[in-house]
Amino acid sequence: MKIVDFRSDTVTKPSEEMWEMLRSLDDSKIGDDVEGEDPTVNKLEKRAAEVIGKEAALFVTSGTQGNLVSLLSQTNPGDEILLEELSHIYKNEVGSAARIGGLMIRTYPSNKGVPSFDQLQKLIRDREDIHEPPTTLFSVENTHNYHGGVIIRPEVIKDMKEFSDKNDLKLHLDGARIFNAAVSLKVPITEFTRHIDSVMFCLSKGLSCPVGSIVAGSKEFITNARRYRKMLGGGMRQAGIIASFGLIALEQKWIDRLEEDHKNAKLLAEGIESYDLPINVHKPETNIVIVELKKNVRIFKIVNTLGKDGILAFNISKEKIRFVTHYGIFEDDIQYSIEKISNVLTNYLSA
Repeated sequence: MKIVDFRSDTVTKPSEEMWEMLRSLDDSKIGDDVEGEDPTVNKLEKRAAEVIGKEAALFVTSGTQGNLVSLLSQTNPGDEILLEELSHIYKNEVGSAARIGGLMIRTYPSNKGVPSFDQLQKLIRDREDIHEPPTTLFSVENTHNYHGGVIIRPEVIKDMKEFSDKNDLKLHLDGARIFNAAVSLKVPITEFTRHIDSVMFCLSKGLSCPVGSIVAGSKEFITNARRYRKMLGGGMRQAGIIASFGLIALEQKWIDRLEEDHKNAKLLAEGIESYDLPINVHKPETNIVIVELKKNVRIFKIVNTLGKDGILAFNISKEKIRFVTHYGIFEDDIQYSIEKISNVLTNYLSA
């Protein structure tokens, strides 16, 4: 049976170019990264900093670790941080900011990831009041996963930075899929990162590496982040073996390949919507398609039935199913999947 895996862009496999890069390694290209002696890791970090437009970068094991390292490096235990209420850091990172960082978390509502600055201002604590934890960091997610891969535009991020500076806050960007945003809008990635203090982006999602993420910011920030990475068990040794994949991922032609995923997401959304079912298909801006059910049905059954038909996806709420396009899914897979998905939805929603 044919399997089309839309669960996440984390299920991607390396490209042939990535395997070739790995096969080219020898002892001269790997070393002890904890001691800063792995040439391949050093090359990746230098390249990542250049691409993202920051002074320095750090290779970390995952996006979750990268986000936590970023928070720890810019706050003190007992500080309060502002997280969007559906953000990955708040919903899917096991409460690490509170459990490990000792940070207070305050969530803010948003319109597809963008807050009302008037409402946000009311959440800022008075640092002169000894009874209150100081608010020290503001985090934004771009693209936003639970809002369907939507893009927060560069001009909005600039406004966020002005708000942060006015309130003496650090601005962190959870940019797990930030390259999807840049490719979709056809603007340089630095337009999204120039106004932020720290950024994390994943190599292991749309960029198709088997493992790893990057944290970037000032040299001082990365010095702190390296210490916290070690504290969290992320001090790897001959890590060039896995970092090598990232060198291919950060080539412009590989970044540009993300446009194929966006086209496939649009085809998938349009195909499902054409069946005129009692659903709301969110128009994708990048590589995530959200199908929202209007009828009260057991969504777990729908997802399980899709899986039995070879279409793998995740339900992200009681009403929404998420489909993520990525490297390894092609246009013929999309056409095949549209028919399968529509048949399953028709059976459940017409009952």
